[in-house]
Amino acid sequence: MAKRRLFCKTCNTTLLFWGTTSSGKKRYRCRNCQYSRIYLYKNQEKRLVTLFRQYILWGATYEQLSSLSGYTIAHLVDVFHKYLDTSPPNLPLIPQTGSDETFLLIDGLWFGRWFVLMVYRQHKNLTILHISSMGREVSSKIEKDLLWIKTHYTFTGVVSDGGTGIVAAVSNVYPHTPHQHCLVHLYRDATNGLGKHPKDPRVVKLKKLADHLFLIESQEALAWWKRHVKQWVEEHWSFLHEYRRDEQGHWWYIHKGARKTVRILKTAPKTSFVFLEYPTMPKTTNEIEAQFGHLGKRWRAHQGLKRERWESFLKWFVYFYNLDKLTSRNRKKAIKNNTKS
Repeated sequence: MAKRRLFCKTCNTTLLFWGTTSSGKKRYRCRNCQYSRIYLYKNQEKRLVTLFRQYILWGATYEQLSSLSGYTIAHLVDVFHKYLDTSPPNLPLIPQTGSDETFLLIDGLWFGRWFVLMVYRQHKNLTILHISSMGREVSSKIEKDLLWIKTHYTFTGVVSDGGTGIVAAVSNVYPHTPHQHCLVHLYRDATNGLGKHPKDPRVVKLKKLADHLFLIESQEALAWWKRHVKQWVEEHWSFLHEYRRDEQGHWWYIHKGARKTVRILKTAPKTSFVFLEYPTMPKTTNEIEAQFGHLGKRWRAHQGLKRERWESFLKWFVYFYNLDKLTSRNRKKAIKNNTKS
């Protein structure tokens, strides 16, 4: 029997055990308002699953759930750990949104140095198609995920963060499918070494060219941007190649941040502007970033979990998350059908 504290419905005070009835049922009494009642244990498993869902999906703490339900913290910890030691039930395949062109979004979320969670989602579809955890973004493991996705879903394009492992896996599984690298990730990598407010006027001009990435919406704008990047590199060739030498003869380039930015901007037209040829293709993976925000909050709320249970936690999160989205979608379809009829 579950260990649960009972509260008075009138004054919310903890009830005391007050003997049993003639039939052997336990009786409880309030010390303040002298209210007594018989408590029957009904649907305990269903209630615990509901609390576990709130723990996973909403980030509720043990203290909050204990105060809400009356179960002791120790009992909730024991039950939730048993759930986390098992895998969630299998959901049916997520239906794809009806469209002639549909795109697969891929991105990875790092949980410290423990592991990276690879998330696969369809553009404009809130449900998550597939997840997997790995020590790092290894192309062979990502390739296995993509092969599973390819056997169950159809996509006309791929959008990813442009990681080396993802690029290699996509080129093997989808060799003839357009692959767009996320512009936001490209911009972050390009501007990390420049700083938010550079002082050198040459670096300021280079940063403005990097900021211009999000304004490119046509082939003409891209050609204009490429021309100005090339012009900047030619004008500041000596600046990029300035180096310093120490007494031992070792030398290094002084402006490493600017050199990295130039290297990224020069390769950007081949990878991050594929969307110009496909008008419906997204140019970023921001849709997945929004879901990463939810997972990041859960990471901060439940940091005490072991690594093995964290991987199970993420599977349960996707299970409850997809279940909510599918339920909401089915409810909207039912309302729409009733309205038409």
